Amino acid sequence: MSGRDDERTETDRLVRETWSAVSRGDFAVLDSTLAPDAKWRAVEDGPWNCENRSMILRVMKDRTRQDLVGDIDSVLDVGDRIVVGFRPSGHGPDAWPLDDGVRYVVLTLRDGLVIEMKGCIDRHAAFEYASAG
Repeated sequence: MSGRDDERTETDRLVRETWSAVSRGDFAVLDSTLAPDAKWRAVEDGPWNCENRSMILRVMKDRTRQDLVGDIDSVLDVGDRIVVGFRPSGHGPDAWPLDDGVRYVVLTLRDGLVIEMKGCIDRHAAFEYASAG
């Protein structure tokens, strides 16, 4: 196995373990993976974006009780970014549309920490955003 394959395996493991902890209500792992200046940008930018780590943690705690319940579908490295596919177990009529049952977010890392999470409308948009560097 090449070094890049080892890295992908480690990235996949880290994303899935972090999500598993969050799903159990353990936000310490997520807190340790977020850079102090981390941001969470929605599919469409607006006042609902999270502009700092404490806001991300607060919203994740609230939303995990509501609509962020489900499983990681895929974790794919695209350059220095990671495209994560999330398959929610429920999806309300007012929620953002899913792409074949999956919601996508692109993670941008710096020094091993997440500096940005960017929601994307579909798989194509996620890979386009991730590739833009």
